[in-house]
Amino acid sequence: MRWVTYLSPSGGGERSGAVDDGYVFGYPGDQSVSELLADSRGALADAFQQALAAPVEIIIEFEARLCAPLRPAVPVPARTVKERLGIAPSLVRGTDDGAVLPPGADALSAAVGAAAVFGESGRPVGYMPACLWRTPDRAPAGLSLGPAIVTREELADSALRVTAAVEDTELAGATVDKGFAWAPGARGDVVAELPAETRLLERGEELFVDGGPLGAFEIRVGSGA
Repeated sequence: MRWVTYLSPSGGGERSGAVDDGYVFGYPGDQSVSELLADSRGALADAFQQALAAPVEIIIEFEARLCAPLRPAVPVPARTVKERLGIAPSLVRGTDDGAVLPPGADALSAAVGAAAVFGESGRPVGYMPACLWRTPDRAPAGLSLGPAIVTREELADSALRVTAAVEDTELAGATVDKGFAWAPGARGDVVAELPAETRLLERGEELFVDGGPLGAFEIRVGSGA
């Protein structure tokens, strides 16, 4: 199953959506994606089928305005090549929210990998590509998540391979362990593994992040608000 949070063109607010065959089906309930993922696997599958059978609206996937798939309430634990850090919830963005240059910064680097959503069992229940934007002085400027959360069974034995490229030139790539064994005890949390980093990217450069079965997105440095 693939779940997104999108900006509803009819209601104007954020809504959960099920992705199937290139379309976003607006979930008819009020639960957020986080709340849906917290349910049992059977309840989540029922919600997915409910969205397909009685959607609030149907949108072509590439025309949907995607928000961050979920809104963490606490800092997101993240591990890069050299350090561990906590990313403030206010820095979490969707793939359509751009990569804002903070005041005084003229470039950003990107640490790429994958993020996992942990269920109450302490095991990951879904995954998504992740991209941590950093200023030249290494300060976090944003964490792009998405475009969708892909549930564990959708991936089967697929490796979580994520690459980042500019104009067809790969700048970074890494394979992430789906177990996220370095983050024991996570319950209902989002955890990011970001083992590969690009060079500094100047304003206007477009970074293409490809997560294979997890999905892909492209973001222009300096876009967004």
